[in-house]
Amino acid sequence: MKNRGMNRLSLRLLCQLYLALLLLAGTILSSLPYSPLALLLLLAVLFIIFRPLAPRFDVAIVLAVMFLLPLILEPALSYLTRATLLPTTVPQAIAAVAVIPALYLLDYALRQNAQHLPLVHTAKWRHTTSVARALLALVLVLVLVSLVINNRALLFTSVILVVYLLVTLILAFRGVPRPPLNIPLVLKRIIAGTTADITLQATSGTSMRLHCLLTPVEPWLIVSPQRFTLNEARIALSLTVTPPLAGPVMPQLQVSATDHWGLVQVNQIVKPVELHVIPRARYAEWLAMRYLEQTGARAEATSTSLPSITRMPQRGTEYHDSRTYQPGDRLRDIDWKHTLKLGQLIVKEYIETAQQGAIIAVNLSVTDAEEADKLAFNLITTARTLAHEAIPSALAVYDRDRVILTTTVTDSRETLKQTLSLVKDIVQVELAQRYLQLPDIRKLNRNIILLKPVTSEAAQRLLAMLDFEVRAVEAAAKNHPATLALLHVAGRVSPPALIILVSQPNHDTEALLVTTQKLARRGFTTLPLPSAKDLYTVVQSHCQAPG
Repeated sequence: MKNRGMNRLSLRLLCQLYLALLLLAGTILSSLPYSPLALLLLLAVLFIIFRPLAPRFDVAIVLAVMFLLPLILEPALSYLTRATLLPTTVPQAIAAVAVIPALYLLDYALRQNAQHLPLVHTAKWRHTTSVARALLALVLVLVLVSLVINNRALLFTSVILVVYLLVTLILAFRGVPRPPLNIPLVLKRIIAGTTADITLQATSGTSMRLHCLLTPVEPWLIVSPQRFTLNEARIALSLTVTPPLAGPVMPQLQVSATDHWGLVQVNQIVKPVELHVIPRARYAEWLAMRYLEQTGARAEATSTSLPSITRMPQRGTEYHDSRTYQPGDRLRDIDWKHTLKLGQLIVKEYIETAQQGAIIAVNLSVTDAEEADKLAFNLITTARTLAHEAIPSALAVYDRDRVILTTTVTDSRETLKQTLSLVKDIVQVELAQRYLQLPDIRKLNRNIILLKPVTSEAAQRLLAMLDFEVRAVEAAAKNHPATLALLHVAGRVSPPALIILVSQPNHDTEALLVTTQKLARRGFTTLPLPSAKDLYTVVQSHCQAPG
């Protein structure tokens, strides 16, 4: 391969030097106006020898030399006619034949230009490129010009170039196969919204070198490399997919391929992958059911294998709540003061400081099936993560119209069971589109505090406007289902605690901003749901930190 490249380079250099010598002879022997024209072409050829240009400029320079060199050589060769009494067509034919070595340079420049030719996928299955159309138009124009000015040297050169282009186009049309690429179908199972890398093998059924461009039809497809050169060998393609729930089962790739001259383009639609998209909610439900089965069997095995004295609840270090006495409770946990007051045994519950509770706040109103699937996945995954960490949790569930469910802090396994039934209550609603920027309550209150000492009229007007905005937001949030649900659950949870906002804010944005700010002053930390891979770390850092 290296020797072949060196041979081509040497042949190209020989052709360039040949043209340079012809142009030098034309500069010396020709008269005005051909002598300055030959000098300009000579400088251009010498420039591309020592300073290679972009392939498209090489094509233009070679074409200029091919059409102008016969006109330059014809006057010099006319002396041959007078000296040898040859027909006048002989020097004209010789002048045309003298530029034939330039066809190699043109062919080489076209091959180089085809590697950088911009490809645009069109509805036409097979068509000529802009390069081919430009060359054919230029040659036809020169044929007409040669006929009009009655110049046989230019006519002969035009005919030679027409023959070259026609032969090349025929080879290109026959060489590019009907489907330019063959990509075997790959089957892939994937969870909606997750990313997977798929390796594809592309081959071509022709020995001709093809320059290919792959363009994904769906925005969630990424293919690499997008542009490549292919011959009889195969090439490995990397396809990255992140399919949505409602995405097509067989995503498409647009293929645009040209021959190695860049004269003919062939378009193709390929479906290289058949996806089996698993909804996030279904996958999360499967994981949750498996977790409940495993932990349930483990708890049952532990409870039956240990003596009854070891099954007594362990005492924590921080008071959590009071409840009625149950068999097995420690006598030292009895709250004698409330026992005497209520007339029944009351015991105190204690929890570890590192085991503070968490509130899962979720809005069951969504706009489409894709958002519903994400919400179900986030809700179940959050509850499962809290259960895995044995973090007590509570639920604050609402939709656009009402509070659906509020619970007290309980065993996280029970919370997980409740979330499995709550996903069935997710509803799609038509939500109003938001045009204004969300208000920043903290920033508004901070600006109000800064403006109160200022006595200027402009500052007082601005203060009134900000105060009006804050009161309007608080009034709208006062009776909102999100506010009612969060405040009701927070009243039954001992701070410090974590509030995890599972759903994306929509109609409840202002209510959440106002309510979470109030709860923050009571020791509650609000956390929007992060990505699934970071959920475990975030819950550990916020809920497992001592004190």
